[in-house]
Amino acid sequence: MVKLKRNLLSVALMSAMTLSATGAFAQSVEETKEEKDKKEAVELETVTVTGIRRGIENAIETKRESTSIVETISAEDIGKLPDISIAESLARLPGLTAQRVAGRATNINIRGLPDSFGTTLLNGREQVSTGDNRGVEFDQYPSELIGAVVVHKTTSASLIGQGLSGTVDLQTVRPLAFGERVVSVNVRGEHNSLGPVNPGMTAYGSRISASYVDQFMDGRLGVALGFARLDSPGQSNRWESWGYPTGTVNGQDDIFLPGGTKSIASSTENVRNGYMAVVEFKPNDNWSSVLDLYYSKFEREETSRFIEVGLGWGGFDNGSGYAGAQLSNAVVQNGVVVSGTYSGVKPVVRNDLNTRSDDITAFGWNNKFNLGEAWVLDTDISYSKADRKEMILETYSGTSRLGATG
Repeated sequence: MVKLKRNLLSVALMSAMTLSATGAFAQSVEETKEEKDKKEAVELETVTVTGIRRGIENAIETKRESTSIVETISAEDIGKLPDISIAESLARLPGLTAQRVAGRATNINIRGLPDSFGTTLLNGREQVSTGDNRGVEFDQYPSELIGAVVVHKTTSASLIGQGLSGTVDLQTVRPLAFGERVVSVNVRGEHNSLGPVNPGMTAYGSRISASYVDQFMDGRLGVALGFARLDSPGQSNRWESWGYPTGTVNGQDDIFLPGGTKSIASSTENVRNGYMAVVEFKPNDNWSSVLDLYYSKFEREETSRFIEVGLGWGGFDNGSGYAGAQLSNAVVQNGVVVSGTYSGVKPVVRNDLNTRSDDITAFGWNNKFNLGEAWVLDTDISYSKADRKEMILETYSGTSRLGATG
């Protein structure tokens, strides 16, 4: 009996100790959880990524979140997308190449297909073109006014207009995406090392841009304004051959000789003014409204002065013997004239003046309404217009190649 009582007493003491330990453990766990909550509530220092790293980070995030195959570029800051035009920036992306006119990137080819197989959007809206086909001339869009570009290489139901080779979506900034006021001013200069190759021209140019982004009404109303001006002269010297006809030289038939030459001095003036305005209004979580306005005017003037000289094609039989350019002292190697002396050359002086003025106006108003967890009403009104005025003038002066025998 005594032994049994001791066992019962031992069991009772062990139970009491276990309950006490369990309570203490529970209290310890509870205290640890409270301490953990306190630690999590401590506000840590924030790290803000800016500059080029921020632009790369935004581009990577866009590609990661996209449900289709896209290439993207993002400005490192307001008004700081590199290059003269957006075409220069797009040409850096994989699978995209730029087509240059007079040394300037204008059209973009996607995956080797011409620009006429693609489509260009501005904030998701199809744009008209000042070119000769549906391909957009991207030098009409200043890079300083573009916040990001997304190139869709595959189709998507969310795109209004889509191209066979791909779709380029130019995107301006959204003012409510910035938590503070932003003011940016950029001034750049340029100089052409050739100098002015024609009288009255200049070798100096400039790029000026200014952007303003701000928020009002406790972050419910945002405004973004931008202006960019480009004044970029171009200078070039060129030499061209008319081709290589065959003739009889030193008694040998079918000898190749120069048909003629052109020496050209060209000067261009490129002046572009671009304007951008965005008004974003979001009074609550169920309604957001964005108004986009864009306008650009690009004026180009090219002055070219030529000297055209007919050689192999500048002499012919007029019935009394050959007149015009005559070759003597010719040296022939491998069936080609490599040196010689021409006489009786009648050069022609040519002057070209080509002017072009392009105007693009784009307007868009988008409204989104959240009607419930599964329903969203999206309305979009857009308008774009392009005006192109072009003049091509050529003048020639010279004497007849027949001379006095004609």
